[in-house]
Amino acid sequence: MHDIKTIRDNPAAFDAALARRGLAPMAAKLIELDEDRRRHITALQDMQARRNAASKEIGAAKKAKDEAKATALMAEVSEIKDKLTAGEAEERKLNEALEAALAVIPNLPRADVPDGKDEHDNKEVRKVGTPKTFDFAPKQHFELGEALGLMDFESAAKISGA
Repeated sequence: MHDIKTIRDNPAAFDAALARRGLAPMAAKLIELDEDRRRHITALQDMQARRNAASKEIGAAKKAKDEAKATALMAEVSEIKDKLTAGEAEERKLNEALEAALAVIPNLPRADVPDGKDEHDNKEVRKVGTPKTFDFAPKQHFELGEALGLMDFESAAKISGA
C-alpha cells in the first residue's frame, strides 16, 4: 500500500508514475481524502483538549463552592464526550475510506523500467545459461502426477463438488 505522506509530498511524480501504468491521476482525490481525515482528527483533538480543560475547571469550581458553574461544566463535558464518541466512529470511516482507496493502487514502476502495454514491450537485460533441450516432449506437472498415481483430479472434483 502506498504511503499518503509520499503522495502529499510529490503528487506530480505519483500521477506521472500512474500514467506510465496507463492509469488516471489519483493524487488529488487521495490528498483530498487525507485532508478531510486530518481536519477531522484535529477537530477531535481540539474537543479532547476542551474536555480536559473543562474537567480541570470543574475541580476549581467545586473547590470554590460554585455548584452552578460546576454543573454547567459537567454538562459541557458530557456533551463533548458524546461528540467525541460519534467523532471517533467518523474517524474510523474516514481512515477506512483512505486505506481502501490506497489499497487498490498498483505498485509504481521504477524509473529504469521501460514503458509498454504488455510483456512484448519488455527488454531483456541479461540471459543466464542456456535453456535445456529435450529429445522428448516434456510433460506438465499434473500429467506427471496423474501418471505416477500421485494426483487424482477426478476424485478431487467429486469431493469438492466442482
